[in-house]
Amino acid sequence: MRRPLAALLGTVAGTVLLVGAKFGAAPTGQAGTDPAAVADANATSEGATAAGDPSAAPAPGVPGVPATSGAPAASAAPGSSAAPAKPTGGTTAGPTPTKATTTTAPPASTCTKANGSAVGISKPGIGTITVTITVCNGAITTSAGAQSASNWDKNGPAVPALNSLAVKYYKTNFSAIHYSGASLTSAAYQSSLRSAMGKAGL
Repeated sequence: MRRPLAALLGTVAGTVLLVGAKFGAAPTGQAGTDPAAVADANATSEGATAAGDPSAAPAPGVPGVPATSGAPAASAAPGSSAAPAKPTGGTTAGPTPTKATTTTAPPASTCTKANGSAVGISKPGIGTITVTITVCNGAITTSAGAQSASNWDKNGPAVPALNSLAVKYYKTNFSAIHYSGASLTSAAYQSSLRSAMGKAGL
């Protein structure tokens, strides 16, 4: 009776030991992992990274423990050849181009012509005198008298002389438009000249 009972107890004890050995052993690849040691390793890695030590590498990943991310990037070492940042705000403007100076030409002069009335030369003279003037910008530039007939030799040089005198004195001394020795012709010239000036608005 005692022997079968002892054998049964021995069998139960052996089964319990086998089951305990099976479930109490650490899984493959995780043997000897101490949670406290893992926490200490992670704390050491984070402290080295926070201190900016580039040589301190994070501890190898431990299954079941998340890796530390978001660590600030190490600043460039002194003396590095990093290119300086370009200033913002647009490119620097160059010198302002000088505008070409344009010269405005003066307006073209406006010239008109006016014909005076034909004025007969008083007796003993014969024929008529007709004066034509050219007015540019409100001034007489030329005066030309035409005589239809003549019975006096002095009239030949008198008319060209009266033409020059008319341009010179029509504003300042009208009576100076006179040729000595041809008084009747000069009087007829002055009369026709006044007629032409009236038509030209002078």
